[in-house]
Amino acid sequence: MIKNYRLYFKKIFIAFSFLFCVLAAFGQSVQTSVSKKDILIGEPISYIMQINLPSADYKVSINIPDSIPHFDIIQKSGGNGIDKKGNAVWQQTIVFTSFDSGSWLFPAFSYRINRMNTTSQLLNTDTFRVNVGYMALDKGGNPRDINPVIEVNYFDWFWVWVGAGILLLLILGYILYRYFKKRKNKLPPDSKIGAYDEAMSELKVLENANQQQSLPVKEFHTRLADVLRIYYNRSEHQDISGKTTNEILSKLRSHELKAETQSQLAEALQTGDAVKYAKYNSTFTENDAALTYLKNTIDELENSRPKKS
Repeated sequence: MIKNYRLYFKKIFIAFSFLFCVLAAFGQSVQTSVSKKDILIGEPISYIMQINLPSADYKVSINIPDSIPHFDIIQKSGGNGIDKKGNAVWQQTIVFTSFDSGSWLFPAFSYRINRMNTTSQLLNTDTFRVNVGYMALDKGGNPRDINPVIEVNYFDWFWVWVGAGILLLLILGYILYRYFKKRKNKLPPDSKIGAYDEAMSELKVLENANQQQSLPVKEFHTRLADVLRIYYNRSEHQDISGKTTNEILSKLRSHELKAETQSQLAEALQTGDAVKYAKYNSTFTENDAALTYLKNTIDELENSRPKKS
């Protein structure tokens, strides 16, 4: 009788041990990390998922869609491997970005942990929100005390503002005169030189000017952006002369450019905006990178156009 009880308890112990091993194998949870949650338009984000596995026999199958609303996936890499401690792990890295300003929810992904013919239940990663804007958010700003009202002597600035307004109009008129005078020296729209050749010629001029540092950075970036606008106006017969940086990026998305090319173009145009409107003094390296990014964009647009027979 005692032997029967011992055999009975031994079987129960083996069964519970097996059940515990199965639950431990499929009870793994995914560890996720994201490089940043507040980005500028076109700035890349690295999203890393990792699962510690009981052994190398286990495989992870995950459903990552090809397209996600408001996000563009740039690169996906990873798989099973061994960490520094010799443990089996599965890791997946996704690099993505966004060209839509706003606060967007990055969705959860479904995954399973499999071993031979055994399959775990369907699990999901966590969601998180990404804020996409035109300038970096100030998270370190501290509240400031409100100062009391200070009594000052009143002075009527009306005629001062009138004089300043007239002076400003005169300066603006002079700037417009110089601007349109320079535009006359450029090739006319009906030039026999093709739009692509004209753009490459102007980029070569700007490249030499950057190397010799013969142009102010503001004029360099203004002419650089004009090269893209003039090329697009002539090649696509659509006027984007008065478009903002965001409107131009949105317009070019219809041409299905590579995500990396769009990100580089966004960086080049935003550098130009910072130089023109924020009085940022870009370096020679930044100017050279912006010129290269814009040239790559025009090359890709030109290659995507249907060839004339």
